[in-house]
Order: sequence, then C-alpha cells, then structure tokens
Amino acid sequence: MRVLVTGASGYVGRAVLRDLARRGHAVIAATRDSRRLLAAWRPHAVEIADLGPDTDWSGALAGVEGVVHLAGPTGDGADVGRAIADGTAALAAASVRAGVRRFVFASSVKAVGERTDPRGVDERVAPAPVDPYGRAKLDAERAVAASGLEAVILRPPAVYGPGSAGNVRRIIDFLRGAPPILPLGVATNRRSFLHRDNLADALCACLERPEAAGRTFFVTDGDALSTAELARRILTALERRAVLLPVPALCLRALGAAGRRLADSYAFDDGALRRTLDWTPPAEPRDALADAVRATGDPLLDPSAAPQP
Repeated sequence: MRVLVTGASGYVGRAVLRDLARRGHAVIAATRDSRRLLAAWRPHAVEIADLGPDTDWSGALAGVEGVVHLAGPTGDGADVGRAIADGTAALAAASVRAGVRRFVFASSVKAVGERTDPRGVDERVAPAPVDPYGRAKLDAERAVAASGLEAVILRPPAVYGPGSAGNVRRIIDFLRGAPPILPLGVATNRRSFLHRDNLADALCACLERPEAAGRTFFVTDGDALSTAELARRILTALERRAVLLPVPALCLRALGAAGRRLADSYAFDDGALRRTLDWTPPAEPRDALADAVRATGDPLLDPSAAPQP
C-alpha cells in the first residue's frame, strides 16, 4: 500500500515509518522539517505546513491509498484545539477527494476524559473530555468518522520509550536521583501506559486489517499499573532500592495536577482491539519499560537534526 504518514518526524511517527517499511509498504513522510528524519527517510519526505484547516495536502496525497494521521499543530492556547479538529477534518476531506481508502487517526484517551474507575473503561464509555485538547480530539474523531473514508480511530494513553518525553519520562528521571524514601506507595489506583513500539504496531495493524474499518479502539501495553507498581518496575530497571510510603490518595490530590496523576486512575480496556485484530503487543510491558529506563536516546532520531521551530 502507498501510505502517507503525517507527523512523520515526531516521536511516534518515526517508529511508524520504520514499521510500515518493514511490512513492505511504500511510505511518504509528511513533516514540517525533514531534517529531523533519519537520512534514509529524507528522499521519501514531503514538507507540509503546520496542521490547520488551510493546509494544502493535494501533492502529498497523490496516489495514496492509506493515511496514518499523527500530526498536531505547533504552539499552545485555544487556537491549537481548533487546528486539531479543523485541520484533521480538512485532511480527511482532502483524502476523500484524492481517492484514499483507509484513514487511521491517532487520537487520545483524553477524548473521553481525565479519570476512570480503577477497573478501567472500554469503548462503550460516553466521552466527556474536560480540556480543550480532549474536546478537539473528540471533534476530530467525529469528523473522521463522518468523512466516508474507511476510518479507524485509535486512542492511546501515555506513550513512552527510548528517548521519550512526557509524564513517564519525568517519573523515570525523578526516580533516577530520588531519595530512598518516597511517597509513591499508592496501590489502589490503576493507570494504562503504552510503549511506542506497541503503538506503532497497532497503528499498522489498523491500517492493514479490513476488520478495523469503522472502529474506535483503545490500545495499551496490557494490565494497568498502580503508582506503586510503576515505581517498583522503574526502580528495578534502575537497579535502585527505595521504601515506598503508602501516602493516602487524598493527600496527593491536594498537591494539584501532578498529585492527581499519582493518585487517580486512568485505565483502559483494549480487549476490542485485541479480539478484532488478533493483536498482541510485540513489546512485553515489563521489558518495554526497562528498555525505556535504560535508553540514553532515541535511535530513530538523527543526532545531528536541528530542533523544530
């Protein structure tokens, strides 16, 4: 299949390029800055302006049969949310005009809210996003679903891996130099996580499998982890020991957003994806987390790459 990957120079995009090529697809890498791609990918790159309702996709979509949409706009504030929703809708409409068949959209669990029951939720949960980003992702999902394309929507939780950023990386960096007694013994919550390689593999499966058409899926590494279990696994990979004090969740929530992330549950059941596509994460969760902890950088990022503006 001839496939356009938007956001191709981003953290997830680089892994999707690698996996699609391994699976024999002809890939076009759409990016704001092709210098961030490994040299082997630059001949297959097309530079595209920032995601928005007026982005011109016509050249990039010529002859394309499938799209994996990962791109997001730069900047911050309310305009970003509208760019996500309107920009994705415009890309979907352009894909219809270009004769694209399959369209895979990487949304986010934030499209359904910020907290869940510790037992987790599946795709039957009623979406209730609480911030502009989550609302924009949900609007974008609806635009893609209504486009007439063979649309597949994937909702990942926090993504981590070698050289990643984000909340998991912040916890890893904190534990690397943290004192031996830590207030991280919360064992009553559950949170889902996703290694980049597992997300890339799931995106490829959604692109290829006819059974995925018209579906919305959660995707995770597997069992959700309590804060205490996540900390223990990271400490083991760091070859460190620490006492994890079971601080009441109420006390952590009083600390603000960071404390709520440590105390609240944010767990998702991806059984529908696994059953429908017979999908299993290629990276085993415990090994995947250890891989992320021990990594010194991202092997898929050109070390000489200039930062994106």
